[in-house]
Amino acid sequence: MATVVNENSQVYYSGDYWNELPRVLEYMSENFTGDRTRWWTADFAERFCQQPFQHALFLNCGNGWVEREFLDRGLVVKATAFDYSNDLLKSAEEERGGRPITYFQADANRVELEADQYDLVVNVASLHHVQYIDRICRMLCRALKPGGLIVSCDYIGPSRNQYSRRHWSHIKSVNRSMPAAARKQPLRHPHLPTMLVMDPTEAIHSDLIMETLARYFDIIERHDTGGGIAYELLTHNARLKELSPAELDPIVENVLRADRDYTRTGAVPQMFSYFLARPRKASLDDSALLDRYRSEEEDRELHAAQWRGAYSRRQYLMVLGWPLVARAARVARLK
Repeated sequence: MATVVNENSQVYYSGDYWNELPRVLEYMSENFTGDRTRWWTADFAERFCQQPFQHALFLNCGNGWVEREFLDRGLVVKATAFDYSNDLLKSAEEERGGRPITYFQADANRVELEADQYDLVVNVASLHHVQYIDRICRMLCRALKPGGLIVSCDYIGPSRNQYSRRHWSHIKSVNRSMPAAARKQPLRHPHLPTMLVMDPTEAIHSDLIMETLARYFDIIERHDTGGGIAYELLTHNARLKELSPAELDPIVENVLRADRDYTRTGAVPQMFSYFLARPRKASLDDSALLDRYRSEEEDRELHAAQWRGAYSRRQYLMVLGWPLVARAARVARLK
């Protein structure tokens, strides 16, 4: 079966994201580590890297900035990294310098990894691009040495950013409460057909990451940081760049306060997480259960391929572009 990959690497490293705002970084850090001045990599370095990891694997490495940082900070001795995009791998190779990094090209849905090769796996915003999420989690469990570690910072929110009607209503409400000069305009619900063209891998199974990892890993720490309101309103909002810091800071603070409140009550889901997990090697011994997981995943992807990349009736109607039918489907509560 053909896998879902993105042939256009130009969509990465572009646009203005919420975590480029200093106050947002403080908000995320406070949730990740309990200290608004302490980013998750600093936390990981201090608590888990007293001795550097000998060999680390970096998933969907892009232009290579993550592995370069880990090596330059002395967190790992050597690194192996892969990505699907030859353009991004070329950039990573050019920036590698004398660092001990081995790169190879691979589709994360098909990559083959040797058993017990790595003592650390690093995932920074890559698992939410993987279609065969069960396969990659199983492969990573196999590839890590016993007692190894995976450290991850990733988007775990709604698949393909398809927010529920209730969730979207909260986003719109907070947007209306912002000063006119800062409101996100136009504020549009993420358009699934456009997403499938621009990057069909974006958040393809983000909502399955944690439960699928838990099949093969013991999650020893998990630190979520919301984003259910603030991510949408502070990302790709060109108006914010026109404001002075004195104007911008209180606006961002109010959005983050709303984000915290809506997340705390469960009105919107957690969107981002920093977590650590260790492989549970015994999970690889239950062949009957592994076959069931594999079969379920293959059936899910076969069904989606027949439905133009949609994973539900609602998504399928959206892909077809039938707004009236999609509205009727929502009324009928088709899932």
